[in-house]
Amino acid sequence: MSFLKQPRTVWWRKALFQFHLWGGLILGLYFAVVCLTGSIVVYKKELERLQIPRLVKVEPSNESGSFAAMVKLVERSYPGHQLQNAFLYEEPGVSWSFRLQGKQGRVQAYVDPYRVRLLGQDTYQDKFLQWVYDLHTDLLLGSTGSLLNGWGAFLLTAMCLSGIVVWWPGLRYWRKGFEWARGARWKRQNYDLHKLSGLGSFALLVLLAVTGAYWSFPKQYESFLAWATQSPSKQNPPTVVETPGKSRASLDQVLAATRAAIPGGEMTLFRFSNKSGVPHSLHKRLPGDWRTQGDNVAYVHPQSAEVVRVDYHRDLHLGVRLQRDIYGLHFGTFWGHPTRVLWIVLGVVPLLLFVSGALMYWNRSLGKRKSKGLLDRPALAGYAPAGEKQLVELDETTSIER
Repeated sequence: MSFLKQPRTVWWRKALFQFHLWGGLILGLYFAVVCLTGSIVVYKKELERLQIPRLVKVEPSNESGSFAAMVKLVERSYPGHQLQNAFLYEEPGVSWSFRLQGKQGRVQAYVDPYRVRLLGQDTYQDKFLQWVYDLHTDLLLGSTGSLLNGWGAFLLTAMCLSGIVVWWPGLRYWRKGFEWARGARWKRQNYDLHKLSGLGSFALLVLLAVTGAYWSFPKQYESFLAWATQSPSKQNPPTVVETPGKSRASLDQVLAATRAAIPGGEMTLFRFSNKSGVPHSLHKRLPGDWRTQGDNVAYVHPQSAEVVRVDYHRDLHLGVRLQRDIYGLHFGTFWGHPTRVLWIVLGVVPLLLFVSGALMYWNRSLGKRKSKGLLDRPALAGYAPAGEKQLVELDETTSIER
């Protein structure tokens, strides 16, 4: 009750204030960089396509080429590379993209799906967008950076939670926590900007941080989801038994089977079977799917072209659905472009909080030197009545009790 009524008198609130202050000053720029790069990553695929229009745009035709012929063309053009997957865009006038892995790294080959001709390649090496993506995911430090980012996400969550505690003005004055002092000096406006932007973005920033840490600690997250939902949290692809010496089915048959296995929707990502026992798979996006590649997967036997299993997202265990929904939640794809644009705005908020918080600290430090004179200023109207401790504004950005 002391915290609810007079939060500034509670010792642990004072401790959290110090954590919030110094955590923001020390880590604020790091949070800003990771979140700003995340804003760019939201539309990474679309931005990459804008950079290579000659490889992406093709002249539409009424007839489409053979998928098997496209695969042979790509494999023949890139000997020594392993074909991993293909992005099969059903949007008219867009090329299909085949990902290969070689000793020199990843290669993305683009093929005209109507005329079966190779348009060119993009290695993504020394590309600004790839550099931004790597900076966002692992700080350009590989697995070490990914681990640091995971802990950084938890620290950002703690900063958001401590910010709510520091913000709470008390039951009697709770309305003042939502006020914007129009016409006030810039120091007070800066304080209100920090307060209201942090308050308005609190829940979504925590969501971004918690979902982002999944890629650093996937096993721990999956274990927690399995415990919380009392259900499996990971759905592994099925395995198949192949007959020795028997040839594999035509990829045209395989693609036709996978497309038919999930009626309707839009096919997006085809994964190739690169070793024995692993089926081919095709992702399809149905209305309401959260992930850009689709939440529904059909698996097909590589020799018989028979459907092995179909995973509709809606039919999976709750733990598995939550685990797969982490992607859509983190990148804001669950409501299409409106949430993706909102996620871009959210990526700018940590920079805004860092700058405004640093200015508040600067004003607070100068205010201490002038506190003797400033204490003679009247308190904000409507604060504590006679007989109770009053809150006196210091440079209109922070307060002390007297």
